[in-house]
Amino acid sequence: MKRFAPCFLFLLFACNPYKAMRSASADFTSAQGPAGLSFLVPKGWKGVRNETDSAGRAVRFFEYAGGTVFYVAYAPKGGDIQPIPRDSHVPRLMRTGDTLYKEQSSRTGRVWREDKKGALRAGYINVSEGKSEALFDSAVNSVRAIR
Repeated sequence: MKRFAPCFLFLLFACNPYKAMRSASADFTSAQGPAGLSFLVPKGWKGVRNETDSAGRAVRFFEYAGGTVFYVAYAPKGGDIQPIPRDSHVPRLMRTGDTLYKEQSSRTGRVWREDKKGALRAGYINVSEGKSEALFDSAVNSVRAIR
């Protein structure tokens, strides 16, 4: 058993999806005062921008080549960051209390996702299916709710 331990550790570190991730943070002002948020973001982003949308939601965007975008938003009054057609999307309710929307475009094959985590929204747009999708899913899952 001991001679398999080095092989197991090598495989564990070689296949670790988090080596392709970077720590990131965002500061939002909540009803309880300033709230700092730490989460993981897939490496390779080309730019970061902060915006406040027309509904007053603070959003941090991480932009990648090819039009892929990862975002985290503080939305204390609710709402969606990207348009979600409610007639064709039934929300998936997670045991953590989160609400998940996800779809793959039949035209482009690209995937989008938005999670509602209390007053937070986390998601991505225009991600290719497969390994990239798994990395962005891990990033969305790393965002913890502010309730």
